[in-house]
Amino acid sequence: MMKEKLVKIAEKIQKIGDIKTIENKEKNEISLSSLTFLPFGIWIYYIKSFAVLCCIFAPLMAILSFATNNSMVCGYQEYAEIIPFKCDIYNIALYAAFFFLRLLIICVFLKSWYRIAVKHEFINVREVLLINYQDWKLFIAFVLGIMINLSPVVSLALLISRVPNPNWIIESIYFAVVSLGFLLPLFAVRFYSAFAFILDNKKLPTFKSFFKLTSDNGLKLLISLAIIALFCAILMLYFTNIMGGLLPLNFWVFGILGEILYNVVLLAIMVLVVNYMVVQQYEIFKGSEE
Repeated sequence: MMKEKLVKIAEKIQKIGDIKTIENKEKNEISLSSLTFLPFGIWIYYIKSFAVLCCIFAPLMAILSFATNNSMVCGYQEYAEIIPFKCDIYNIALYAAFFFLRLLIICVFLKSWYRIAVKHEFINVREVLLINYQDWKLFIAFVLGIMINLSPVVSLALLISRVPNPNWIIESIYFAVVSLGFLLPLFAVRFYSAFAFILDNKKLPTFKSFFKLTSDNGLKLLISLAIIALFCAILMLYFTNIMGGLLPLNFWVFGILGEILYNVVLLAIMVLVVNYMVVQQYEIFKGSEE
């Protein structure tokens, strides 16, 4: 009896995960359940392909981390004096190089993931590691996205560090303009499907199309993204806590193994984000000429 239930559950997950089933859906308004759960379904359905890609990219990212002295273990301050790995996390230039190089590797990974999980294409190792113009477009898009999502931090810093102006009109205008940074990430959620167009190497729809087709669905987009973000945060928190307990047992073994597993977790989070963007693209544009 239990075995039959598990089989039925597995079949449902596969049905949810198969992107082809999306095409058979009735064309209606944005579905909150699809936006929330379909990204997980796609990931689970193609978990074997994800594991194969991680075997290529996770060690590559780990090598980059150790080469730039920015490994995962450097984040545990209580072990900073005894870990056998060199840490140089306060070197801003070196960290910036590490951050952008890792982001580029992630973009290459996501392009391969998209081709396998969404386009159902077969790709060889040479194609997986090949960097082309599409990767750079995705890289620039992610850099812009990160800057937009960091705008609340910038706005908060400007408001805290400012010297109040005695003129209340100027002070009010300054406060109003700077405070827009807190709203920018919420507004940008409506345009996340643009990443899916870049991954598919297609022309982006117009700003008017994005704005019109998402005008009555902003709350659904925010709720679904918040649920996925919460899951990703919990996943990373549990992983770091577990590694914090394992590191003292053997810094060499768990330092190297932990770095690879950390990158696997990071890639899993990025896959969920991209899956969300793909589902958002379909939900938004399924009934439009775009």
